[in-house]
Amino acid sequence: MHPAIIALLLALNSAGPAQAGDTLRLETALAEAAAREPGLAGAQAQAEIAQAEVESARTLPPLTVAVGAGWNDPHWSVGLAQKLPVPGARAARVSAAEQGGLSATHELHAHQARARADARRAYFSLVRARQLAAAGERTLELARASEEAARLRFETGAGPEMELVQARLARASTEAQVLALRGEVAATSAELAVLLGREPHRLLEPTDIDAPPLPSLEQILTRAEQAPQALARERDIAAAEATLRAVRRERWPSPTVGIATEGEGAHGANVFLRGSIDFDVQVPGFGRGELDRAAAALRLAKAQAEEEHQRRRMEIIAAHERLSSALAALQRFPQEILPSVELLERMAIDAYRAGRTPLSALNDARRTATETRNQAAEAAFTAQTAFAALELAAGVPLDEN
Repeated sequence: MHPAIIALLLALNSAGPAQAGDTLRLETALAEAAAREPGLAGAQAQAEIAQAEVESARTLPPLTVAVGAGWNDPHWSVGLAQKLPVPGARAARVSAAEQGGLSATHELHAHQARARADARRAYFSLVRARQLAAAGERTLELARASEEAARLRFETGAGPEMELVQARLARASTEAQVLALRGEVAATSAELAVLLGREPHRLLEPTDIDAPPLPSLEQILTRAEQAPQALARERDIAAAEATLRAVRRERWPSPTVGIATEGEGAHGANVFLRGSIDFDVQVPGFGRGELDRAAAALRLAKAQAEEEHQRRRMEIIAAHERLSSALAALQRFPQEILPSVELLERMAIDAYRAGRTPLSALNDARRTATETRNQAAEAAFTAQTAFAALELAAGVPLDEN
């Protein structure tokens, strides 16, 4: 990262007496969000349901037990019957369930990636709020200096009383704005704490303020091919293919084998053993509804995977362009803009104290300085949100080695 950007971020984060709190590193915030984000419980439950479907697919049909008695032969009988799956059908159903389980697991990881992006935005929203509050404190210092200069000019007869009143009004207005900015810091901290599963009343103090990196577009596109969402769509296709195989096999005649013991003759004294095999046969020309539905489900899975691939690629390219532009804009503040702001403030207060300019010129300079510092904080936040959007589109962490 460019040294000038580091200097800008340090200056923004420490320009005023921001309220101290529990220090929080970005890495810690992202890890806590991935583990504690409230929506993860639902995604975890879906993954567990999908895993249970695997055991369900492995289960054979229940065994049928038949017991009978009568006056005619056979006087009594006891039998067992078991319906057997068509060869290959049960294995295909198990494979489809396993692929569905893998898809649900990848979806869980994708949900964690979304939680990570939300946490990054919330973290740097707090950084921005603290930077805006620090810029407000700097503006308040200048407003107080302006009021003091106006008071000295009035007491010495070098300036009118109206300028002193205006300076007092500007200082009081700035104090009110600073109070509002401090409240925004507390509110933003509480929002981040709730997202991380922490106590919202404890103020958080983010410590990582570095600008995000700019990975190469080719590297991001390559890594995105192995993103959880991409892998989930692949598993969906594999599950649909296995389901179609199972449906095709299940149209074959399915056997039911049985064995029974029967008693015939007087009082059923003569015992015989009987075996049987029955077949469930599809009526030709009927029963293709499930087969057609499975084939359509496969086409849908492939179409959704291709659509998501194209959309993800488009989002990655757009987010990469936004991040590149945001970092370029951010770099200009420490190199050109903020040094001029500092010089403008010094020149404006010195000129007013010397009586070379009116109070209105000093107020204009103060407003310009405040707006510029706010723009610098917004530029830093824009770069971070652009990186979060890029990371979310890619589906994988981009700031880890």
